[in-house]
Amino acid sequence: MAANAVGGTVVERRTGSCASPDVGKVFDGEPRPAPAKPVPLGTIAHDPTCELAIVELASGPDVGKRTLLSSSGMAGDVVLEEGEGISLAMTTDEAGTTYTFLDMDRSSVIWLWIGATVLLIVAVGARRGALGLLGLGVTLLVVFAFLIPALLRGEAPTATALTAGAAVLFPVVFLVHGVSWKSASALAGTLVTMALSAALGNFAVSSAQLRGLGNEDNLLIHLYLSQVSVTGLLMAGFIVGTLGVLNDVTIAQASTVRELYDASPGASPASVIASAMRVGRDHIASMVYTLVLAYLGTALPLSVLLSVTNRPLTQVLSSDVVATELLRSAIGAMALVLAVPITTLIAAGTVSRGRAGS
Repeated sequence: MAANAVGGTVVERRTGSCASPDVGKVFDGEPRPAPAKPVPLGTIAHDPTCELAIVELASGPDVGKRTLLSSSGMAGDVVLEEGEGISLAMTTDEAGTTYTFLDMDRSSVIWLWIGATVLLIVAVGARRGALGLLGLGVTLLVVFAFLIPALLRGEAPTATALTAGAAVLFPVVFLVHGVSWKSASALAGTLVTMALSAALGNFAVSSAQLRGLGNEDNLLIHLYLSQVSVTGLLMAGFIVGTLGVLNDVTIAQASTVRELYDASPGASPASVIASAMRVGRDHIASMVYTLVLAYLGTALPLSVLLSVTNRPLTQVLSSDVVATELLRSAIGAMALVLAVPITTLIAAGTVSRGRAGS
């Protein structure tokens, strides 16, 4: 049996028999009516009705032909309207080809939102915004051309994620922020902190005995991609998830040190470090709860579900799914906090060269 996704467009909506022989089948023109069933004497004929959608296939081997989708009005069923684009699952076996509803086709809407986001970034950020988008392109290229294929081959997840992070940071930091000792300090601070967060993440995963199997996607990977380590994926996710916020903090700290030295050329390194740390603490105060709220936002449906259970709080917190999200937030927060003093010290040690060379 083979299953593939194809596109289609809803051309007509109607109410009809749920027993139509063309439900999920390919046809031209109009679907066939349901065959008449004999009604025993003394009973009343009852033929349940469903919402039917005639869909014209827009891709795949049956492009241009039609199929029929049926909905009995159960909770969660999608209500299809004429003109809507949808995705269908095409299943082929000995009995032929069958089509079932897979999802809505949101590609047009998604591209519109992406375009609007790009325009806004360029309009407000100007050259820096455009460079940031170019850096995002480099990041996506590394993730999809290197990181994911390497993980699928069964490569060591932690080392692979660290390599991917470095491959992103080296070009992106200098591309977006320019070639200077300030950028070099931020890069060094990010790399050191990223390595420390990887070590912390490894210890957290092993000490908490996380398996990652509470997540449905991870469970499917465990079942069908045996060469991929689910716990390794957790680690890679920890590293990649902290990378962006780390770069934000390290650039801010390196810039702060540079500005402090420029404002007070005669200031001692100790006083500059102390002043930069005061700024860094403000950054920590805002970024820590921002980071935790970002993770909480992705886990909000799970949080709502857990709030109505009668399980003790200790059991909820120790469940694999919740523990994973808690530790993800904890590792991200610890990496964020460590990045401030590490980058401040590195930037203070290189700022004299930065003033001479940039």
